[in-house]
Amino acid sequence: MDKIFIGKICGYHGVKGELKVLSDFERKDLAFQVQKKILIGDGEHVITTHRTHQNNELITIDNLFTLNQVEKYIGENVYISRDELNLDTFLLTDLINFQVWEEKENLGVVISIYQNKAGYMLYIKNPLKNFYIPYQKHFIKEVNVEKKTITVSHGKELLLCE
Repeated sequence: MDKIFIGKICGYHGVKGELKVLSDFERKDLAFQVQKKILIGDGEHVITTHRTHQNNELITIDNLFTLNQVEKYIGENVYISRDELNLDTFLLTDLINFQVWEEKENLGVVISIYQNKAGYMLYIKNPLKNFYIPYQKHFIKEVNVEKKTITVSHGKELLLCE
């Protein structure tokens, strides 16, 4: 099973067993849904309720509605299986290790992805220097998941910027 990290339980909210999950997962809308199966520690659990509160995802699991029943999960990572997400496309984290091309020139390989206020940035490792490419239509022309390649425009300009 291909499991994907979707957040970390950082505490609880109130006394009714709501777990506070800190998540920067790009598809929270698909992951944090009632009746979705998630993995916490070594166990599989079902989301009973979900709501967003102050940049946190508040969930109850397995119909556990008291603080005493859920406090053992605080500090645990939360995962979901790729199959449970029912994705019709790729996740940005799937782009790590993809080769980046502009025309017929290899500009490097994606080594990580960062998010800032303007959007996502692909961090590219290149023999000359590492550089960022914004994940926006202006720069990203095509993503080929089968070939593990990303075709870009204006990438050489970003590489040569000092």
